[in-house]
Amino acid sequence: MENISGNISHAYYFISLRWESKKSFTDSIKARFPSAVVYDRTAQYKDAPHIADLQTAERFLHGGGQTYDAARVFLPDMGCTMLVFIPDSRVLCVSHHYSFKDKTSDELIALRQSGQFKPLSFPSFPSCSFDELSGRLCGELGVEFKPVCKSFLLEITHMSPHYDTADELESAEMPLLYGLISGDEGYAFVPQSVKLGGLAHTWGSRSYMRLYAYEEAFLFINLLDSRERSRYLMRQDEFGGKIYGGVDDYFKMGSCPLTVNHGILFSVEFVMALKALINGVSAYRNRSRQHTSFYRRIKEAGDYRRRVLSVLQKAEGVEISEIGALGKVIQDSQRISPLVEKVKYMLELLEADLNLMYSERNNILITFLTVLGLLLAFMQVILAVAA
Repeated sequence: MENISGNISHAYYFISLRWESKKSFTDSIKARFPSAVVYDRTAQYKDAPHIADLQTAERFLHGGGQTYDAARVFLPDMGCTMLVFIPDSRVLCVSHHYSFKDKTSDELIALRQSGQFKPLSFPSFPSCSFDELSGRLCGELGVEFKPVCKSFLLEITHMSPHYDTADELESAEMPLLYGLISGDEGYAFVPQSVKLGGLAHTWGSRSYMRLYAYEEAFLFINLLDSRERSRYLMRQDEFGGKIYGGVDDYFKMGSCPLTVNHGILFSVEFVMALKALINGVSAYRNRSRQHTSFYRRIKEAGDYRRRVLSVLQKAEGVEISEIGALGKVIQDSQRISPLVEKVKYMLELLEADLNLMYSERNNILITFLTVLGLLLAFMQVILAVAA
Protein backbone atom coordinates (compact mmCIF):
# COMPACT_ATOMS: atom_id res chain seq x y z
CA MET A 1 0.00 0.00 0.00
CA GLU A 2 1.40 3.40 -1.01
CA ASN A 3 0.62 7.13 -0.79
CA ILE A 4 -1.00 6.77 2.63
CA SER A 5 -2.13 9.94 4.40
CA GLY A 6 -3.67 10.45 7.83
CA ASN A 7 -2.89 11.25 11.45
CA ILE A 8 -0.98 9.72 14.36
CA SER A 9 -1.07 10.32 18.10
CA HIS A 10 1.10 9.05 20.95
CA ALA A 11 -0.41 9.37 24.44
CA TYR A 12 1.05 8.85 27.93
CA TYR A 13 -1.08 8.49 31.06
CA PHE A 14 0.01 9.41 34.60
CA ILE A 15 -1.54 9.12 38.07
CA SER A 16 -0.83 10.31 41.64
CA LEU A 17 -0.69 13.98 40.67
CA ARG A 18 -0.38 17.03 42.87
CA TRP A 19 -3.19 19.12 41.33
CA GLU A 20 -6.49 19.15 43.17
CA SER A 21 -8.64 21.00 40.62
CA LYS A 22 -8.81 22.04 36.99
CA LYS A 23 -7.93 25.61 37.94
CA SER A 24 -4.80 24.66 39.86
CA PHE A 25 -3.75 22.55 36.87
CA THR A 26 -4.34 25.22 34.20
CA ASP A 27 -2.78 27.94 36.38
CA SER A 28 0.40 25.91 36.81
CA ILE A 29 0.62 25.19 33.07
CA LYS A 30 0.11 28.85 32.13
CA ALA A 31 2.73 29.91 34.68
CA ARG A 32 5.31 27.58 33.16
CA PHE A 33 4.25 27.91 29.49
CA PRO A 34 2.86 31.42 28.81
CA SER A 35 1.92 30.52 25.21
CA ALA A 36 -0.29 27.63 26.37
CA VAL A 37 -3.91 27.70 25.19
CA VAL A 38 -6.49 26.63 27.77
CA TYR A 39 -9.41 25.05 25.94
CA ASP A 40 -12.76 26.77 26.35
CA ARG A 41 -15.75 25.27 24.55
CA THR A 42 -17.28 28.76 24.16
CA ALA A 43 -14.20 30.49 22.70
CA GLN A 44 -13.28 31.09 19.04
CA TYR A 45 -10.25 29.32 17.53
CA LYS A 46 -9.92 30.73 14.02
CA ASP A 47 -6.11 30.47 14.13
CA ALA A 48 -6.15 26.91 15.49
CA PRO A 49 -8.37 24.78 13.22
CA HIS A 50 -7.56 21.55 15.08
CA ILE A 51 -8.92 23.05 18.32
CA ALA A 52 -11.95 24.36 16.45
CA ASP A 53 -12.56 20.86 15.09
CA LEU A 54 -12.38 19.43 18.62
CA GLN A 55 -14.90 22.05 19.71
CA THR A 56 -17.22 21.20 16.84
CA ALA A 57 -17.03 17.45 17.50
CA GLU A 58 -17.60 17.87 21.23
CA ARG A 59 -20.63 20.08 20.62
CA PHE A 60 -22.19 17.80 18.04
CA LEU A 61 -21.42 14.41 19.61
CA HIS A 62 -21.74 15.25 23.29
CA GLY A 63 -23.97 18.31 23.40
CA GLY A 64 -21.08 20.59 24.35
CA GLY A 65 -19.90 18.49 27.28
CA GLN A 66 -18.33 15.14 28.14
CA THR A 67 -19.41 12.28 30.37
CA TYR A 68 -16.25 13.08 32.33
CA ASP A 69 -14.94 16.44 33.54
CA ALA A 70 -11.54 17.40 32.10
CA ALA A 71 -9.26 20.39 31.61
CA ARG A 72 -7.48 20.63 28.24
CA VAL A 73 -4.40 22.71 27.51
CA PHE A 74 -2.58 22.97 24.16
CA LEU A 75 1.13 23.77 23.88
CA PRO A 76 1.60 25.34 20.42
CA ASP A 77 5.39 25.62 20.82
CA MET A 78 5.57 21.83 20.86
CA GLY A 79 3.59 21.05 17.74
CA CYS A 80 0.12 19.70 18.39
CA THR A 81 0.69 18.70 22.02
CA MET A 82 -2.30 18.46 24.37
CA LEU A 83 -2.40 18.02 28.13
CA VAL A 84 -5.63 16.63 29.62
CA PHE A 85 -6.24 16.56 33.37
CA ILE A 86 -9.21 14.64 34.81
CA PRO A 87 -9.63 15.99 38.37
CA ASP A 88 -12.03 13.33 39.68
CA SER A 89 -9.45 10.61 39.09
CA ARG A 90 -6.36 12.85 39.09
CA VAL A 91 -5.19 11.35 35.80
CA LEU A 92 -3.00 13.30 33.36
CA CYS A 93 -2.79 12.48 29.66
CA VAL A 94 0.10 13.94 27.66
CA SER A 95 -0.57 13.41 23.95
CA HIS A 96 1.25 14.39 20.76
CA HIS A 97 -0.61 14.55 17.45
CA TYR A 98 0.61 15.04 13.89
CA SER A 99 -0.49 14.55 10.30
CA PHE A 100 1.43 12.65 7.63
CA LYS A 101 1.18 12.40 3.85
CA ASP A 102 2.28 9.97 1.15
CA LYS A 103 3.80 7.37 3.46
CA THR A 104 4.28 3.72 2.58
CA SER A 105 2.87 0.91 4.71
CA ASP A 106 6.41 -0.07 5.76
CA GLU A 107 7.10 3.48 6.97
CA LEU A 108 3.91 3.43 9.05
CA ILE A 109 4.80 0.05 10.56
CA ALA A 110 8.19 1.51 11.50
CA LEU A 111 6.40 4.45 13.16
CA ARG A 112 4.23 2.00 15.06
CA GLN A 113 7.36 0.20 16.28
CA SER A 114 9.39 3.21 17.36
CA GLY A 115 7.67 6.44 16.32
CA GLN A 116 7.74 7.80 19.84
CA PHE A 117 11.56 7.65 19.75
CA LYS A 118 12.02 9.35 16.37
CA PRO A 119 13.92 12.68 16.72
CA LEU A 120 11.84 15.70 15.73
CA SER A 121 12.30 19.45 16.03
CA PHE A 122 10.20 21.75 18.21
CA PRO A 123 10.74 25.49 18.88
CA SER A 124 11.25 24.83 22.59
CA PHE A 125 13.10 21.51 22.29
CA PRO A 126 15.10 20.98 19.04
CA SER A 127 15.94 17.40 18.06
CA CYS A 128 13.65 15.77 20.59
CA SER A 129 11.50 12.65 20.27
CA PHE A 130 7.94 12.41 21.60
CA ASP A 131 9.18 10.15 24.39
CA GLU A 132 11.87 12.66 25.38
CA LEU A 133 9.46 15.57 24.99
CA SER A 134 6.96 13.91 27.34
CA GLY A 135 9.73 13.27 29.84
CA ARG A 136 10.87 16.89 29.73
CA LEU A 137 7.32 18.14 30.06
CA CYS A 138 6.83 15.97 33.12
CA GLY A 139 10.07 17.33 34.56
CA GLU A 140 8.82 20.89 34.05
CA LEU A 141 5.51 20.03 35.73
CA GLY A 142 6.99 18.10 38.64
CA VAL A 143 5.49 14.78 37.48
CA GLU A 144 7.58 11.62 37.64
CA PHE A 145 7.96 10.25 34.11
CA LYS A 146 6.54 6.82 34.80
CA PRO A 147 3.40 6.46 32.64
CA VAL A 148 1.13 3.68 33.87
CA CYS A 149 0.00 3.08 30.29
CA LYS A 150 0.45 4.41 26.76
CA SER A 151 -1.66 4.43 23.61
CA PHE A 152 -0.97 4.71 19.89
CA LEU A 153 -3.64 5.87 17.44
CA LEU A 154 -3.22 5.71 13.66
CA GLU A 155 -5.89 7.25 11.40
CA ILE A 156 -5.77 6.56 7.65
CA THR A 157 -7.76 8.97 5.47
CA HIS A 158 -6.29 8.25 2.02
CA MET A 159 -4.34 5.46 0.34
CA SER A 160 -3.46 3.85 -2.96
CA PRO A 161 -4.97 1.60 -4.20
CA HIS A 162 -8.26 3.34 -3.62
CA TYR A 163 -11.11 1.76 -1.64
CA ASP A 164 -14.66 3.04 -1.22
CA THR A 165 -15.69 1.08 1.87
CA ALA A 166 -14.02 -0.34 4.96
CA ASP A 167 -15.35 -3.78 4.02
CA GLU A 168 -13.52 -3.64 0.69
CA LEU A 169 -10.31 -2.56 2.39
CA GLU A 170 -10.50 -5.24 5.06
CA SER A 171 -11.22 -7.96 2.51
CA ALA A 172 -8.25 -6.97 0.35
CA GLU A 173 -5.73 -5.89 2.99
CA MET A 174 -6.46 -7.79 6.21
CA PRO A 175 -2.84 -8.95 6.73
CA LEU A 176 -1.58 -5.40 6.25
CA LEU A 177 -4.17 -3.97 8.66
CA TYR A 178 -2.87 -6.39 11.28
CA GLY A 179 0.70 -5.25 10.53
CA LEU A 180 -0.24 -1.58 10.90
CA ILE A 181 -1.96 -1.98 14.26
CA SER A 182 0.54 -4.45 15.74
CA GLY A 183 3.74 -3.06 14.24
CA ASP A 184 4.60 -6.49 12.88
CA GLU A 185 6.59 -6.17 9.66
CA GLY A 186 6.15 -9.92 9.07
CA TYR A 187 2.36 -9.58 8.82
CA ALA A 188 2.25 -11.60 5.61
CA PHE A 189 3.50 -14.68 7.47
CA VAL A 190 1.20 -14.43 10.51
CA PRO A 191 -1.39 -17.25 10.85
CA GLN A 192 -4.94 -16.30 9.95
CA SER A 193 -6.20 -17.00 13.47
CA VAL A 194 -3.70 -14.53 14.93
CA LYS A 195 -4.66 -11.84 12.43
CA LEU A 196 -8.34 -12.35 13.14
CA GLY A 197 -7.66 -12.09 16.87
CA GLY A 198 -5.74 -8.86 16.40
CA LEU A 199 -8.62 -7.32 14.46
CA ALA A 200 -11.43 -8.80 16.55
CA HIS A 201 -12.43 -5.61 18.39
CA THR A 202 -13.95 -3.39 15.71
CA TRP A 203 -16.51 -0.61 15.47
CA GLY A 204 -17.94 1.33 12.56
CA SER A 205 -21.12 3.37 12.22
CA ARG A 206 -20.60 4.29 8.54
CA SER A 207 -19.57 2.16 5.57
CA TYR A 208 -16.46 4.24 4.82
CA MET A 209 -14.94 4.08 8.33
CA ARG A 210 -13.94 1.49 10.90
CA LEU A 211 -11.95 1.41 14.14
CA TYR A 212 -9.78 -1.53 15.22
CA ALA A 213 -8.53 -1.83 18.80
CA TYR A 214 -5.65 -4.14 19.69
CA GLU A 215 -3.89 -4.01 23.05
CA GLU A 216 -2.95 -0.31 23.50
CA ALA A 217 -3.04 0.50 19.77
CA PHE A 218 -5.92 1.79 17.67
CA LEU A 219 -6.26 1.84 13.88
CA PHE A 220 -8.95 4.14 12.48
CA ILE A 221 -9.86 3.73 8.82
CA ASN A 222 -11.61 6.94 7.74
CA LEU A 223 -11.87 7.07 3.93
CA LEU A 224 -12.61 10.77 3.56
CA ASP A 225 -12.06 10.86 -0.22
CA SER A 226 -14.13 7.78 -1.03
CA ARG A 227 -17.25 7.82 -3.21
CA GLU A 228 -19.17 6.33 -0.27
CA ARG A 229 -18.39 9.34 1.91
CA SER A 230 -19.30 11.71 -0.93
CA ARG A 231 -22.70 10.05 -1.16
CA TYR A 232 -23.06 10.28 2.60
CA LEU A 233 -22.32 14.05 2.55
CA MET A 234 -24.89 14.51 -0.22
CA ARG A 235 -27.44 12.80 1.99
CA GLN A 236 -26.50 15.07 4.92
CA ASP A 237 -26.87 18.15 2.70
CA GLU A 238 -30.28 16.96 1.59
CA PHE A 239 -31.51 16.04 5.07
CA GLY A 240 -29.95 19.00 6.90
CA GLY A 241 -31.15 21.52 4.36
CA LYS A 242 -34.67 20.17 4.45
CA ILE A 243 -35.03 19.66 8.21
CA TYR A 244 -32.60 22.09 9.87
CA GLY A 245 -32.02 24.73 7.21
CA GLY A 246 -28.44 23.65 6.58
CA VAL A 247 -25.89 20.94 7.29
CA ASP A 248 -24.00 21.01 10.58
CA ASP A 249 -20.33 22.06 10.49
CA TYR A 250 -19.43 18.68 11.98
CA PHE A 251 -20.10 16.99 8.65
CA LYS A 252 -17.86 19.45 6.82
CA MET A 253 -14.77 18.55 8.86
CA GLY A 254 -11.86 17.06 6.97
CA SER A 255 -8.78 15.36 8.36
CA CYS A 256 -7.85 16.54 11.88
CA PRO A 257 -4.61 15.63 13.71
CA LEU A 258 -6.59 15.19 16.93
CA THR A 259 -8.69 12.40 15.35
CA VAL A 260 -11.97 13.82 16.65
CA ASN A 261 -14.03 12.47 13.73
CA HIS A 262 -16.75 10.16 15.05
CA GLY A 263 -15.60 10.83 18.64
CA ILE A 264 -12.56 8.54 18.43
CA LEU A 265 -10.36 10.81 20.56
CA PHE A 266 -12.91 11.14 23.37
CA SER A 267 -13.68 7.44 23.67
CA VAL A 268 -10.04 6.34 23.58
CA GLU A 269 -9.10 9.02 26.09
CA PHE A 270 -11.83 8.07 28.56
CA VAL A 271 -11.18 4.33 28.50
CA MET A 272 -7.39 4.67 28.67
CA ALA A 273 -7.64 7.11 31.58
CA LEU A 274 -9.87 4.58 33.33
CA LYS A 275 -7.34 1.84 32.63
CA ALA A 276 -4.50 4.05 33.90
CA LEU A 277 -6.09 4.55 37.29
CA ILE A 278 -7.03 0.89 37.58
CA ASN A 279 -3.45 -0.13 36.73
CA GLY A 280 -2.22 2.26 39.39
CA VAL A 281 -3.76 0.19 42.19
CA SER A 282 -1.11 -2.53 41.95
CA ALA A 283 1.66 0.05 41.67
CA TYR A 284 0.31 1.78 44.78
CA ARG A 285 0.35 -1.38 46.88
CA ASN A 286 3.94 -2.14 45.92
CA ARG A 287 5.00 1.42 46.67
CA SER A 288 3.08 1.71 49.94
CA ARG A 289 4.91 -1.20 51.51
CA GLN A 290 8.18 0.73 51.23
CA HIS A 291 7.01 3.23 53.87
CA THR A 292 8.13 2.43 57.39
CA SER A 293 5.58 4.80 58.91
CA PHE A 294 2.20 3.12 59.08
CA TYR A 295 0.62 6.54 59.72
CA ARG A 296 1.71 7.56 56.24
CA ARG A 297 0.45 4.26 54.87
CA ILE A 298 -2.94 4.82 56.51
CA LYS A 299 -3.21 8.28 54.95
CA GLU A 300 -2.21 7.10 51.46
CA ALA A 301 -4.32 3.93 51.63
CA GLY A 302 -7.37 5.95 52.62
CA ASP A 303 -6.78 8.41 49.78
CA TYR A 304 -6.32 5.65 47.24
CA ARG A 305 -9.35 3.80 48.54
CA ARG A 306 -11.49 6.84 47.80
CA ARG A 307 -10.04 7.08 44.30
CA VAL A 308 -10.54 3.36 43.67
CA LEU A 309 -14.18 3.65 44.69
CA SER A 310 -14.50 6.55 42.25
CA VAL A 311 -13.04 4.37 39.48
CA LEU A 312 -15.43 1.53 40.23
CA GLN A 313 -18.34 3.93 40.16
CA LYS A 314 -17.28 5.25 36.75
CA ALA A 315 -16.55 1.80 35.31
CA GLU A 316 -19.77 0.22 36.50
CA GLY A 317 -22.00 3.29 36.17
CA VAL A 318 -21.29 4.11 32.52
CA GLU A 319 -24.18 3.04 30.33
CA ILE A 320 -23.83 2.06 26.69
CA SER A 321 -26.07 4.96 25.77
CA GLU A 322 -23.55 7.40 27.24
CA ILE A 323 -20.34 6.43 25.51
CA GLY A 324 -21.97 4.42 22.74
CA ALA A 325 -20.99 1.15 21.15
CA LEU A 326 -17.58 2.65 20.33
CA GLY A 327 -16.68 3.04 23.98
CA LYS A 328 -17.91 -0.46 24.73
CA VAL A 329 -15.65 -1.93 22.03
CA ILE A 330 -12.64 -0.04 23.39
CA GLN A 331 -13.45 -1.13 26.95
CA ASP A 332 -13.61 -4.75 25.81
CA SER A 333 -10.32 -4.43 23.92
CA GLN A 334 -8.60 -3.13 27.05
CA ARG A 335 -10.17 -5.88 29.20
CA ILE A 336 -11.63 -3.31 31.56
CA SER A 337 -14.13 -5.74 33.13
CA PRO A 338 -11.43 -8.19 34.32
CA LEU A 339 -9.40 -5.21 35.55
CA VAL A 340 -12.40 -3.98 37.53
CA GLU A 341 -12.66 -7.39 39.20
CA LYS A 342 -8.97 -7.12 40.01
CA VAL A 343 -9.55 -3.67 41.51
CA LYS A 344 -12.33 -5.07 43.68
CA TYR A 345 -9.92 -7.68 44.99
CA MET A 346 -7.24 -5.06 45.53
CA LEU A 347 -9.79 -2.93 47.36
CA GLU A 348 -10.46 -5.80 49.75
CA LEU A 349 -6.72 -6.06 50.38
CA LEU A 350 -6.53 -2.31 50.94
CA GLU A 351 -9.34 -2.51 53.48
CA ALA A 352 -7.56 -5.38 55.21
CA ASP A 353 -4.39 -3.28 55.28
CA LEU A 354 -6.32 -0.39 56.80
CA ASN A 355 -7.79 -2.61 59.50
CA LEU A 356 -4.36 -4.00 60.30
CA MET A 357 -2.88 -0.51 60.42
CA TYR A 358 -5.60 0.70 62.77
CA SER A 359 -5.06 -2.37 64.97
CA GLU A 360 -1.33 -1.69 65.05
CA ARG A 361 -1.95 1.92 66.01
CA ASN A 362 -4.45 0.97 68.70
CA ASN A 363 -2.12 -1.71 70.07
CA ILE A 364 0.73 0.78 70.31
CA LEU A 365 -1.54 3.31 71.98
CA ILE A 366 -2.84 0.73 74.48
CA THR A 367 0.70 -0.44 75.20
CA PHE A 368 1.82 3.15 75.71
CA LEU A 369 -1.07 3.91 78.07
CA THR A 370 -0.47 0.67 79.99
CA VAL A 371 3.23 1.46 80.46
CA LEU A 372 2.38 5.03 81.40
CA GLY A 373 -0.13 3.76 83.96
CA LEU A 374 2.43 1.42 85.45
CA LEU A 375 4.97 4.22 85.67
CA LEU A 376 2.48 6.49 87.40
CA ALA A 377 1.55 3.73 89.84
CA PHE A 378 5.20 3.08 90.55
CA MET A 379 5.82 6.79 91.18
CA GLN A 380 2.87 6.88 93.56
CA VAL A 381 4.32 3.94 95.49
CA ILE A 382 7.73 5.65 95.69
CA LEU A 383 6.18 8.88 96.91
CA ALA A 384 4.08 7.01 99.51
CA VAL A 385 7.15 5.20 100.86
CA ALA A 386 9.16 8.41 100.96
CA ALA A 387 6.41 10.13 102.93
